[in-house]
Amino acid sequence: MPMSEASLRNRWREGFFRDVLDRLNPFLYSMVRRPRDAPFAFPGMNFPGADEARRLPKTGGQRHGMNGSFPYLDENELGGIELFRQVPLESIKGLIDACTVLELQPEDALIKAGQANHATYFVLDGRLRVHLDGPEKKPVAMLGPGESIGEMSVLDQQPASAFVIADKPCRLLVMEEDILWSLVQSSHEAACNLLFILTRRLRNTDSVLVDGHQVAWESRRLGSVDALTGLHNRQWLDQVMARQCMRCDVAKKPLSVVTIDIDHFREFNDRFGHVYGDHVLYWVAHTLTELLRPNELIARYDGDEFVVVLPEQGLATAKRIADRLQQGVLNAIPATPDGQTVPHPTISIGIAEMKMGQSSERLLEEAGAAMRRAKEQGRNRTAE
Repeated sequence: MPMSEASLRNRWREGFFRDVLDRLNPFLYSMVRRPRDAPFAFPGMNFPGADEARRLPKTGGQRHGMNGSFPYLDENELGGIELFRQVPLESIKGLIDACTVLELQPEDALIKAGQANHATYFVLDGRLRVHLDGPEKKPVAMLGPGESIGEMSVLDQQPASAFVIADKPCRLLVMEEDILWSLVQSSHEAACNLLFILTRRLRNTDSVLVDGHQVAWESRRLGSVDALTGLHNRQWLDQVMARQCMRCDVAKKPLSVVTIDIDHFREFNDRFGHVYGDHVLYWVAHTLTELLRPNELIARYDGDEFVVVLPEQGLATAKRIADRLQQGVLNAIPATPDGQTVPHPTISIGIAEMKMGQSSERLLEEAGAAMRRAKEQGRNRTAE
């Protein structure tokens, strides 16, 4: 069955977030093992073609150079950047002077997924949106003053994994990758801050992944459950039948199917209304469920028809289970409309055992044909 767009998106996110730690391992290991005063080294710092790659990426917006004394910045703006927390700004003044300031207008694209990125961007003013699936999709994060984006591409030299769009007019401090590496090498505090930023980002994305799994699981659960009876539905049954038939066929073990239909169900609807008909459906489903064991799998197949799958059970066992279900429905006390006398619901049952190499569809057809023979023979009985 084709996957939904949401399922595909969740699977893509899962693959991306699982890769993040692998991509960061060399960097994290180097930072953790590095003595405080030792020079910092990372494999990506001197890769082939680094000089060309370290040029600023072609993005929209207007750039301004830095010519000493932070002409386009004040110390409060710099102090609010997470990477510079507890870093003496005068000690890195030369590195900051080598940065540029980029101004963006709303909807300007800063980073595009799949394209190379060789700079880290720090939000001085304004707000950025981060999109995983495309700029037209719902953003997964909003970045404000002090926050940064682009570090991941700088660390692993891989194409960007997200779209970053200006949500409001923005001013960004642009730090090319060689400047970032020089900063991390020269400042232990900056290296620790970068580690903290990346760790927090991983934790946040892990939370997004968990939430996505929960939503996907709930969607799958609701998509496989019949709303009226609470039983599994036909979609679930088709999938389970195919798997069980294949498994039992390979293992050369039996598999049987029991098809159940409520006798005279149309009359219940016509005489007492559809609300009472729904009560009968629910009551029969609940009664059958109570009579079945955990390895006997039941689903509402269509209308007033139910199917029970019996893995590793032959025809003789299926016949005994069918008798148990039929007698159980007869002995149970049904719900009745107030002040009315109604006939006791009964069921007709057809059973079939899988033949070697038989498809699940063909097996269901045989069980359904047997159930119709039971109805033709007078109802409230079992046929095979």
